[in-house]
Amino acid sequence: MKTIACSLGVLCFAYTALSCANFSGKGTKYNGESASTSRRTGVTMLRHAMLKNHQPDGQKIEVKLRGATNFNDRSDYSVALMYLGRSGEAVDRLEQLEKEKPGEYFIAANLGTAYELSGKNKEALRWIREGIRRNPDSHQGTEWLHARILEAKIAQQSDPDYFKKHSVLELSPPSIGQQLTFGDVKLSTAELTGAIEYQLSERLQFVKPPDPSVASLLFDYAAIEAATRTLESAKGVLQMSLEYGYPADKIQPLVKLYDRQIAWRKTKGYALYGMLGVAFVALLYLLYQGKIFVLSSRDLKHN
Repeated sequence: MKTIACSLGVLCFAYTALSCANFSGKGTKYNGESASTSRRTGVTMLRHAMLKNHQPDGQKIEVKLRGATNFNDRSDYSVALMYLGRSGEAVDRLEQLEKEKPGEYFIAANLGTAYELSGKNKEALRWIREGIRRNPDSHQGTEWLHARILEAKIAQQSDPDYFKKHSVLELSPPSIGQQLTFGDVKLSTAELTGAIEYQLSERLQFVKPPDPSVASLLFDYAAIEAATRTLESAKGVLQMSLEYGYPADKIQPLVKLYDRQIAWRKTKGYALYGMLGVAFVALLYLLYQGKIFVLSSRDLKHN
């Protein structure tokens, strides 16, 4: 779920950088070559987001702002209601605030979230698009992806098997180039990676398994990881996608392919070390034969 927009600084629960583990060493590129790794893992970041519990925050804000009459306080109260799972009440309050003061970005953004949490995806999409119109740069310019997620969820309402045949972005590692286009949105792979990470990190705080749309976006994120980072990280994201309910018959062949490429990369590494060892021994033998290198004091006497 997207980050909820709040009006007060002290109550503005904007996206915060997630603390991530780091690892270093060797990973495997999609082409099977070795890759040096020293970065946060996508899996670590996303699993951290899954652990977030908004209930305590919601309870504190609800108590503090209960009965508030100020416009901004009433908006923030609706945020507390969403944190507490009372999204229907939040919709009613936000619709009233929109009537009182039309045009506020954070009201449109919160309405989009409240409607989605209430299962009303068409209304959610309408308000997310309105939020984008009011503030195109909100949420680091990634709300176009929130709209794409809602479009996919609406498609699933007409076709229950939609996510068995499609993903949110229809990504696969071989098709990922330096620039990708989604409708009117053009992005570099780095920009797309950032957008997916941002939206997933927010959404996983609210949506727990199973959820087909989250599973689908995780599948797309795994494709980005495989194409631009390492297969090891991609495998971890695919496992999360499976946990959220993405079809196993689409995930398992990829995992097997990645396992083969990882094993081949390791085999090549072992072979290289073996060849270097043989070459080193051969060099020592040649030096010994040329009396440049000795093995014992007896050899010195012979020299």
